Amino acid sequence: MKASLAIAVVAAGWAVTAAMAAPPSISVAPTPVRRGHSVVVRGSADGCTVGNTVTLISRAFSHAHDFAGLPAVLTKVRAGGAFKVSTRIPAGKKPGRYTITARCGGGNLGVSAHVKVLA
Repeated sequence: MKASLAIAVVAAGWAVTAAMAAPPSISVAPTPVRRGHSVVVRGSADGCTVGNTVTLISRAFSHAHDFAGLPAVLTKVRAGGAFKVSTRIPAGKKPGRYTITARCGGGNLGVSAHVKVLA
């Protein structure tokens, strides 16, 4: 009886932990943004370990970091898979709509967001 109760408690804990994890996501604000101003990119990298690096990739970013020749911004995974970073859009960036994607743990998160850059 005690063993059955212990297994039920452990299983319930796993179910709660799984339910608390958010699916992968990316959002950006503000959008639109004027070039030379900052945006905040946040989301969930569910499945990546706390402390892992999330690589956010977009032609809207500066080339301070690159991934496969594309501009990238780096941030760390926090509790619950959350990530958040602020970055400045370069003052010389051409106005337009730019896609932001993310990678973590060697794989693509499979989600994207868009930022509109204004002159």
